[in-house]
Amino acid sequence: MEKERARATPLLLAIAGLGGLLYGVDFGVIAAAEPYMKAMGTYSDAQISHIVGAVLLGGLLSSITAGWLCDFFGRKRMIVASAAMFLVAIPIVSLSLGSYPALYVGRILQGMSAGYMAVVMPMYLTETLPPEIRGRGTGVFQFCLGLGLVVAAGAGCLVATWYGASDKADEAGRVAAWGANFWWTMVPVAVLFLGSLRLPESPVWLARKSPSQPETRNQKPETLKPSLSRTLLQRRYVLPFLLACLVLTFNKTTGMSSFTSYLVTILHSAGFEGIFANWGQLAVKLTNMLVTIAAATLVDRKGRTWLLKVGTGGMTIGLAAIGCVFLAIERFGVEASNSTGLLALFAFFFMQVFYALGPGLCVWLVLSELMPLRIRANGMAIALFMNQLVAWGLASWFRPWVAAWGWSSMFFFFAVNGALYFVTVLFIPETKGKTLDEIEHLFDRDDARRRGRASSI
Repeated sequence: MEKERARATPLLLAIAGLGGLLYGVDFGVIAAAEPYMKAMGTYSDAQISHIVGAVLLGGLLSSITAGWLCDFFGRKRMIVASAAMFLVAIPIVSLSLGSYPALYVGRILQGMSAGYMAVVMPMYLTETLPPEIRGRGTGVFQFCLGLGLVVAAGAGCLVATWYGASDKADEAGRVAAWGANFWWTMVPVAVLFLGSLRLPESPVWLARKSPSQPETRNQKPETLKPSLSRTLLQRRYVLPFLLACLVLTFNKTTGMSSFTSYLVTILHSAGFEGIFANWGQLAVKLTNMLVTIAAATLVDRKGRTWLLKVGTGGMTIGLAAIGCVFLAIERFGVEASNSTGLLALFAFFFMQVFYALGPGLCVWLVLSELMPLRIRANGMAIALFMNQLVAWGLASWFRPWVAAWGWSSMFFFFAVNGALYFVTVLFIPETKGKTLDEIEHLFDRDDARRRGRASSI
C-alpha cells in the first residue's frame, strides 16, 4: 500500500496543480476581459458586476451540493466532472458577449466548476497524501492557483498588446479581445480532464464505503448517512466547524475576489492608463505566485497558525494603505496620475505578499484539516457556501458600491475585516505534522476540559 501511494504521489501533485490552475484561471481571466465589456457600453455597471459575480454565484450553487456529491460519487469523479463543466462553459462565454442571459449562464457554469474543484481537491489531497507532505501538496494547489492568475493576467497583456487596450481598441477589437481572453483556457483544462481520469480514488472514501468498516457494518442503510443533529450540531464538532466557516468567510470579506476580478479597473482608477494597468495586474499576481512558493516551503516547518498570524496582520496593513491612496484622491484633491498609480501598486504588492504567505496558502489546508472525517464533506461544503455567498455579494454589487461610497471606503472596510480575521486565527490550534485523527482529538480534549470545568462548578 505504501509503495502504491508513493508511486501515485507525483500524479496526485500534478493533478492538484492543474486543479489549482483551473481555479486560478477561472477567477483571474475576467480581470483582463472585464474592461473590454465595460468599454463596449452595452451593459450598465450593475449588469457588469452581476456578470463578474456570476462565477461566484456558480460557486455558491455548487457548494450546496458539493458535500453530498463528493460523498456519493467519490472524490475522483467530482474532479473529472469539474473539468468537464469548465470545458462546456468556455465556448458559451466566449461567443455570448452580446447576449446577457447566455453570458450569465456561461459564467455560472464556470463558477460551478471552480466551486466543486475548491471543495473536492483539498479534500482529496488531505485524504490521499501522507501527513509529512500534506502541507506541501496543498501548497502545490495554491501555487498553481496563483500561477493560473498569473497566466490569465499574462494572456490579458498579450491580448491587449495584440488588439489594443480597452480604452484604445475599436468595437471589433474589443469583441475579439473578449473572446481571446477565454478561448486559450481550453488547453490546460483539457489536460486536467484527461489526467484526472488516471487518478486513484481516495482511500478514505473507499474505506468509508466498504461494508467491512466498523462504522458501517451491521447498520441499516438509512443510518449510514448521519444527520446534521448527530454530526455538525454535536458539541465536539461545533468549534472546528465554526472556525473553518469564519476563516473562509473572512478570506472573502477582505476583498480578495474583488481584487482578482477588478484589479485592472482599480489600477486605472488609481491613475494608470492603457496597458500599464494590465502589466500592473500581472506584476501583482506574479508576486502572489512567487511568495506562495516560499510559503509552501514554510508551512510544514513553521506551522499553519504562524503563517496565518503574520499573513493576516500584514495584509490588513496593506489594505489600509491602499485605502489611504484612494482617500487622498477622493477626499483631499490629489490628482490621479502614474505617481498615485505606483503608490497603489506598491501597496498592492505589500498586501499580496502577506496574503500569499498566510491566508492564500493556508486557508484550504486549515479548512480540510479542521473538519473531522464524519463532517468533512458536508462541513466543507457549508463553509464554502458561506464563502461564496459573501464573495458573490461583494463582486455582484462592487461597482455600484464604489460609485456610491468611493474606493477608499471599500478598502477601509476590507482592512477592518482583515483585523477580525487576525483575531479569529488566534483561536485556531496548530495542526502541523499531526494526523487527521490527532487533529480531531485536539478538539475532543478541549471539549472534555470544558465539560470538566462545568461539572466542578
